[in-house]
Amino acid sequence: MLPIVLVSLLVSSVLAGPVVNVAQYNVNEIAPARDNGRAVSSYITDRSFELVDGGDTNIYILTIQQILNDLANAPDANSQAIAVGQTIALLGELAYGIPGDACEAAALVNAVATRSGVRGALNNYLARLAANIDLIAQVGVNPNAYRYSTGPKANCAGGGRTYQFEAAWDIAISNSNAYNVGYINEEYCAAKRLYGALNSRSNNVGAAVTAAVSGPVAKAVEYALVPLSDFLKTVVSGANAGSAAAAAKNALIQAGGRVQL
Repeated sequence: MLPIVLVSLLVSSVLAGPVVNVAQYNVNEIAPARDNGRAVSSYITDRSFELVDGGDTNIYILTIQQILNDLANAPDANSQAIAVGQTIALLGELAYGIPGDACEAAALVNAVATRSGVRGALNNYLARLAANIDLIAQVGVNPNAYRYSTGPKANCAGGGRTYQFEAAWDIAISNSNAYNVGYINEEYCAAKRLYGALNSRSNNVGAAVTAAVSGPVAKAVEYALVPLSDFLKTVVSGANAGSAAAAAKNALIQAGGRVQL
């Protein structure tokens, strides 16, 4: 009967079709320390993404999440600011059950690429990040808070999915430092696939990553790094993050005015 069993298994597998499961593992499988004595670490970035469902998170988004952990562990403030800013930006795109658009992100990217209208675009994008902070605080309490909700929508061409991608990343890579140039290059490759993807969630994440890596946003986040990281620490700890969210939003908006353009 052994040959029959083997044939049955073969026929069954042919009829069922191939099934592929993708799982990503860090080379360093040691769990990040909860507190390494610094304001930012991979503990808060890694744990933050556990707040949202990963059912439709593709390999390129997962790759960016791993890069954010590396940036968070880097010794310089610029890398840590990029990690925190992009974490808040990505969570804002992943928490909604139905994707919205990326108008603020696209407008900022275009402004940075053309060096025109950056102040207004920066203020609008920081307001979007501030709204994400409220969203993250609510998801920390109720993971399904936005499961049936649609992300923010605005009136812009193509929903903000067409912008000066290459020019923006050329600037980001040229402004990178010795600690993060490799990570920024890796992000560029993953973000490019998201930018060219056919689904809107991937497009939105690509725009969010591109906007949050820009110099003006990274500098604003750096100025507000401690309140922002304290907020993420509070959320991932499971505590009520209401007051931490208010402090983080206030610090971020004020920091935007300090950025030299």
